[in-house]
Amino acid sequence: MTELNQKKTYYLSITFLVFATFFWGSTFVLVKETVSIVPIEGFLSVRFLLASIFLLLILLLSDWQQVRELANPAVLKYGFILGTILFLSFIFQTIGLSLTTPAKAAFITGLNVLFVPVFSGLPPYNKGVKRVDILLAAMAFLGLGLMTLDFSNLSVQFGDAIIILTAMAIAYHIIITDDAVRVAILPLLVVQLFTVSTESYVLSVVRGTTWNPLSGSYPPIVWGTVIITSLLASSFAMWAQTFAQKNHVKGAKVALIFTFEPIFALLIDIILGIIPTVPVFIGMVIILVVTIYSLLISES
Repeated sequence: MTELNQKKTYYLSITFLVFATFFWGSTFVLVKETVSIVPIEGFLSVRFLLASIFLLLILLLSDWQQVRELANPAVLKYGFILGTILFLSFIFQTIGLSLTTPAKAAFITGLNVLFVPVFSGLPPYNKGVKRVDILLAAMAFLGLGLMTLDFSNLSVQFGDAIIILTAMAIAYHIIITDDAVRVAILPLLVVQLFTVSTESYVLSVVRGTTWNPLSGSYPPIVWGTVIITSLLASSFAMWAQTFAQKNHVKGAKVALIFTFEPIFALLIDIILGIIPTVPVFIGMVIILVVTIYSLLISES
């Protein structure tokens, strides 16, 4: 691949990542409404089952010979590990949200932007940490704080500690994906998303919260949320992350782009007529400037 084509693929990867983050941020309201109607474990099981089936169909139609990679030990290993970490991130976030405020949960989850460059420099990865990555991550985290925190109420709650586990899970998911992209990415994603579905289903059986979407009549928002989150916020979003990291978008930059999620959630609020405060706007500008600068500086 020529240098020009590499740059095109790199910036295309960034574009896909931004769209993925948009789908996560813009579907927050839909998911929140849906899990007030159906059990969250059952919802996650159905969401990720449909996502894995969709990617399997794409695999069959685009390169059916790669189906054999589903039995590749490396694909199975990385798919199971990444799927389990992704599953844990959802569970920790769900538990934490029941014990703290959504704003604080969003802020603490954003710790992953700091955790990625720091954890990458620790054993067993030892990838080395650039000071500029730490500085940019810290500035993005400051912007995230301005966007999400209520500075009149900064009391520490037990749920905050649980949300830290969410941030750690997201960070390790990004870091391990850097290694996992050496295998075929579509089979990897099929195994990963099916793992999330299976583990969600097992948990729903244990908790008695299984959900069969065909067993009753549900409002359109439930069906719309299932379809949108399965195809766009799961299949496409996870493919976009994996594709980007396979094309040399570093984990630290992936984590920075993920801080766009509250920005897109903010834009949805504005469309709905909710006007944000000045600190929120300042935080958004900081995140945008830091991320754009990070993407423009040399990859060396």
